Amino acid sequence: MALGSFASAADLAERLGRDLTDAEQTQVTRLLADASHLIRSAAAYQQISRVDADTVQLRGSNSALLRLPQRPVRAVTAVAGLAQAAWRWDGGESLWRLDGRVWWGPVTVTYSHGYDEDDPPYQVARSVACDAVKRALLNPELVRQRSIDDYSETLADARASLLQGETETIRQAFGVASWGVS
Repeated sequence: MALGSFASAADLAERLGRDLTDAEQTQVTRLLADASHLIRSAAAYQQISRVDADTVQLRGSNSALLRLPQRPVRAVTAVAGLAQAAWRWDGGESLWRLDGRVWWGPVTVTYSHGYDEDDPPYQVARSVACDAVKRALLNPELVRQRSIDDYSETLADARASLLQGETETIRQAFGVASWGVS
């Protein structure tokens, strides 16, 4: 499944307060896709966008608890080979066996997960994607610093990357534990 960008060229143009040129339009589309991949990486590879009736094959945990990989879980509609009376979804990210057995071997689950475009976490992803692309668009030469006589200016990193604050914002929005050392 191809995962789309969190923002469109029109979203970026709105934030810039101007129309994009034809050349920028093509570049921005690619940069928004790149920024969206970086955001998913910072969010521990959560798809983030809403996916209904997704089928995933998981490895049994040899316990009565099985955790679903994508969040937030919106609904669990089926567990292949099991009647609904044999399992229970806890409303979060966990499936429980109710028949006294454990999850073992491959388990195929059909469930819906992710955020709608108007959900606040999705809006955070859209904003961060636009900010990352705006930096690259406004500084295409990737200039870090420029000086003229006694004037000096340091620019934000314009590479296709997320700034540390953006990464932390994404981790907070999607409930990802920080990997920082304390």
